[in-house]
Amino acid sequence: MTCQEATHPLDEIFSKFAGQKKESIHQLPSFGSLSGSGWYLGSDILAGEGALDEVLERFGTRWRTESPFLRAALLLPYYTGPIVSAVINGLYAGRRVPDVSAENCAVRLDDAGDIAGYAIRSRRFAALSSDRASTHPDAIPVPNLESLLAWLFDCMLDRHLQPLFSLVRAKVRLNENVMWAGIAGSCASVIMGLQKAGYFTIEEAIVAKTALLDHGPLPMRDCVSVYPLESGDLRALFMRLEICCQKYLHPDLGKCGYCGLRPVPEQLALQQSFLDRQVAENKP
Repeated sequence: MTCQEATHPLDEIFSKFAGQKKESIHQLPSFGSLSGSGWYLGSDILAGEGALDEVLERFGTRWRTESPFLRAALLLPYYTGPIVSAVINGLYAGRRVPDVSAENCAVRLDDAGDIAGYAIRSRRFAALSSDRASTHPDAIPVPNLESLLAWLFDCMLDRHLQPLFSLVRAKVRLNENVMWAGIAGSCASVIMGLQKAGYFTIEEAIVAKTALLDHGPLPMRDCVSVYPLESGDLRALFMRLEICCQKYLHPDLGKCGYCGLRPVPEQLALQQSFLDRQVAENKP
């Protein structure tokens, strides 16, 4: 997102992440109007009147696959990642959660079919009533953290992603457990990123991940584990996702380093090797 002078309560939170390198799958959305062409509103996609089919076809062309199943498996992490980043960063960086319901979100595809932007149209947000920002015109005050988490999951899941998962399942038969596990993995990944940024200790991040997912629906629980590995003086968090995202079925892609299809010893060895290389490359 392009950050200017932080005057809005959400800008105060998200300006902290300006300039940080993120995987494209976890880029923060921009706020405001939708400029340019190629935008699809989340609510239009959920309407079931062809927008989802068009997005899947265009994205599938970019990935050179005609399989509807694989198109959906490849698209969903890129579609859902910015949503998860927005709410989880907002929750832990300042207890302010933006509205990511379907009617407030939009995704943009470029001419090649690649995702070129993600936007939240209004700056509506929920905040604790004890937060000075709770009196802002865009704010929805809630009494406590439990209520804030309930608002987060209602906005993100009940009013956006859960209906999307049902629609995708009906169209391409992608198992909903794959989609729920993807959301759980994204939540864990963002918390791990916050730990690297100094918002948590390693132990706090592990506790936060468990507490967050325990507040979510049952399909999100117990499908991702987070744990530290050590190399020299460095400790870093890694994760394992028990349900595969299915993208390995694409001929140009392989299994993720955290994929549950990998035997645990193989996965730990792979992740340890990655950490050892990081330590070796950073040595003077």
